[in-house]
Amino acid sequence: MPLSPAFAKPVEIAPSTPWNADYGEGRCRLARIFGEGENRHLLFIDQYGPGKTFGLTVAGPAYDRFGHRQRTALRFYEGQRPFRTAPYTGEVEGFGTGVIYSNVSLEHGTEDKEDEEAPASLPPLDTGLADQTRFIGLLQRASEVRLMTGPLGKAFAELNKCTQGLVDSWGVDAAAHLTATRAARWTNQDAVVRRIQANYPRSALGAGQQGIVRMRVIIDEAGAVERCTLLNVTEADKLQSPACESMREARFEPALDASGQPMRSFMSTSIAYQIGN
Repeated sequence: MPLSPAFAKPVEIAPSTPWNADYGEGRCRLARIFGEGENRHLLFIDQYGPGKTFGLTVAGPAYDRFGHRQRTALRFYEGQRPFRTAPYTGEVEGFGTGVIYSNVSLEHGTEDKEDEEAPASLPPLDTGLADQTRFIGLLQRASEVRLMTGPLGKAFAELNKCTQGLVDSWGVDAAAHLTATRAARWTNQDAVVRRIQANYPRSALGAGQQGIVRMRVIIDEAGAVERCTLLNVTEADKLQSPACESMREARFEPALDASGQPMRSFMSTSIAYQIGN
C-alpha cells in the first residue's frame, strides 16, 4: 500500500558517469555511479528475463544507516505517492551498505500482483512510464536519499532489447512468444512453493544468512520442467538453494503459440529467504 510520510529535505546525488551496460549470460544490467570521491554511490538496474519489473540495488555512504527489512518509502518522481517497502540490505564491494530489491515496478512499487494472470506474450518494461522518472528516492527514518537519474525511457528500452536476446540464448523462441496466445500455467504451484519454503538452506540458516535467489525454469511442450537455473541476487556464500530439486515435481500447462500449438517456454521468479518475520 502507498504511504505518505512527511518528507524532510531530500539528499540529492547527481550522476558522475553515463550508464554502463553489463550484459551477462543470465542477466541484463545497467549500472551508473552517482557522486564523487568519498560520496560515490552505485545504482544497478537488473533484469533476469522479460517482464514489467526489475531488480534494484543502490549502495553508498548515504545508506549506511538503512536497516535490513525496515520500513522504507520508495518513489520515482516529485508528487508520486511513495510506496511502502521493506528491502534487504547487504554489503556491496567498494561502496559499503547496499539497499536491495528483487522486483520493483514504477507503477506499483514492490506490491505483489499474484492475482493477475501472466501475460501470454513477453511483457516489456514500460518506457513511457519510465520517462516520467526523475530519481530513485528512498526514505527511511525520516531521511530521503535521491539518486538523480533523470528519465529512464532510453535505459529501459535497452533492457528490453537485452532481455529479448536472453530468451533466445536459453533455446526458447523469443519471436514466437511475442505472438503467443497463452503463457505456461503452473498447475501445482501451491504444493511446490510450500516445499521450497520449508527447505531453508541449512548452512545459510546456521550462519544466519538471508537473501534473494532468482530462479528460471525452461518448460517443454508437454508442460514438464526441462531445466532449472538459480542465480544469487544478494551475496551470501552459504545460501545454496535446493529449490531446483523441488521444481522437478512442478507441472505446467504448456504455453501456446499463435496457432494454439504447445511450445517450449520459460518461467522466471525470485525466492526470498528470510529468518523469522
